This record gives sequence, structure tokens and C-alpha cells, in this order.
Amino acid sequence: MSDLSYCAIDFETANEHRGSPCAVGLTRVEAGKVTESVVYLMRPPEEVDHFDEFNVALHGITAAMVRNQPRFAERLPEILDFAKGYPLVAHNAAFDLGVIADASRLSGSEVPDLEFACTLVLARKTYDLLSYRLPFVAKAAGVKIDHHHDPAEDARAAAEILLAIVGHHGARDFAELCATTSCKMGRLTDSYRQGFISNGSQKLQIPGANPDADPSHPLYGSEIAFTGTLLTMSRQQAFEVVAQLGAQPEATVTKRTDFLVLGQQDPSRLTPGAALSAKAQKAEVLRAKGQKIELLGEDDFLRMIAP
Repeated sequence: MSDLSYCAIDFETANEHRGSPCAVGLTRVEAGKVTESVVYLMRPPEEVDHFDEFNVALHGITAAMVRNQPRFAERLPEILDFAKGYPLVAHNAAFDLGVIADASRLSGSEVPDLEFACTLVLARKTYDLLSYRLPFVAKAAGVKIDHHHDPAEDARAAAEILLAIVGHHGARDFAELCATTSCKMGRLTDSYRQGFISNGSQKLQIPGANPDADPSHPLYGSEIAFTGTLLTMSRQQAFEVVAQLGAQPEATVTKRTDFLVLGQQDPSRLTPGAALSAKAQKAEVLRAKGQKIELLGEDDFLRMIAP
């Protein structure tokens, strides 16, 4: 019998801006059993309140459908009330928790203090798959999903995937699950975000680029450095992923660096008065001298490495 209680969450956005939620699906699990599900429509924060054709084609939610709905800032208390203070669970929590953080700031609201877990990270610890997108993980977990990008279905799928992963590892609660998978819970606050990531402290191993990778991939032949904490994978996993795609991961930013992936920064580790990490500052200096270094947020990085 599982003691796990949590609320699975899935946002859909109106456009390319992560802070533009137009719908959210929520499924609450209490003591290891699905108890209730709900979907809320909403208008995005005013600054990003427009709908792109690509997003509408993906999820089918239009501006007309949310015209009379509350804005995100009014919906957020309802979302938190439904979650009952339980940890949030999402597939690619970097995105969904990022929606909450970005939309809160755009709304002029304080970012709520939340604990969370990520089924994408846990799936990588549990299943050997070609892709870890939600439909593939759902199939591996024995979870039915017919309409990907429907917020209600995606939230329910994430909730049931976590139950399957918990059963696979024989865990009873988040403490046991994290201990078994060598992960630690994520935390979102108004000033800091720590991802649900691997909790290992082993020295990083830098693999060589895969010479047999697809040369048409946008990362093939490039050199990539990372700064900060990724929410969806450990630094070692990120090194291994890009190496398999034919890129060379590097521990530091150099004159050969083509991409710098920006994870979440711990303010306590920044130079006093600095907004950027030392690596990001170095990248800016090199860019000013004419070097072509592209800075990638975690969402953009995940899109580039997706199968």
C-alpha cells in the first residue's frame, strides 16, 4: 500500500512564451489512489495574451474558448487549493513549474513555494526507451493515453505513470522513491528553483562525441558547456545525451564553445552583485569579441535533443 499523495499537473500555453498558460489539467492522488481530476481554462497574463496557430493546432484551445475565463493570477489559488499542499508531479516538470514561475511574475504575483517531482527524470531511472516523451513513457508504464496535449489526459497519465514507477521500485513514499532512484525533490520559491534531479556526487565524466551520430542534427560537431542546475536531468546525463548526438560536452566555456545551456542558478553561488554565473559572463565577453556562442534555456535545449 503506497502512502504517496500528490497532484499531477499539466499546463498548455497559448504561444511560445512559457508564461502564457491557457489551460491546466490536475489529477490528485491520495494514499496511492487517484481521487479527483479537474481542468481549468484561463486567460494568460495580459502581457502575453495572444494565441499562436502552432499552439492552437497542438492542443485545440482557442482565444474564444477562454475569453470569459479568469486570468492565470485568479486561477492560481484554485489550482493550489485543489492540490491540497501535496507535492506537484509533472512530465517534464521544468516546463510546468516554469509556467507557474513565469506566469506569476508576469502577473505581478509572488511565486508560490512548491515541492515537486518529475516523471521524465524518474522514467529515465526506470525504463530503457528510445524516447522519454509522455506517450512513450505511458506505454512503458502500461498507462493508456489517446489524446496527447489534452491537459486532462496528460495530467491523468502523469499521475498514473508515477504510480507505476512507484510500484516498479517498491517504494511507499517520496522519501523511499528518491532514495531508490538517487533523486531529490524539486523546490520552487519566489527566489530560487531547484529541480527534481539525480542526487549523485560522483565526479563528472566527460564522454567523447559519438562519431557515428547523425551529421544533420543541429548539435552535431558542436561543443557544449552547461551552467547551473538542469531540472530534468543531471549534468552527467546531459553530457551523455549531447555526446550521443555527436556534440562534445565541455566542463568550461572556451573559445571553441558553440552553445552554453543555462540551468537554474543558485543565488548564493553567484558573485556578489552579479546576475549571471561566471560561465555565462565569460560567454558574454566572448560574444562581444565576435565569437558565435548561442545561449540556450533548458526548454530550448530539450527541444533540440528530443527524438
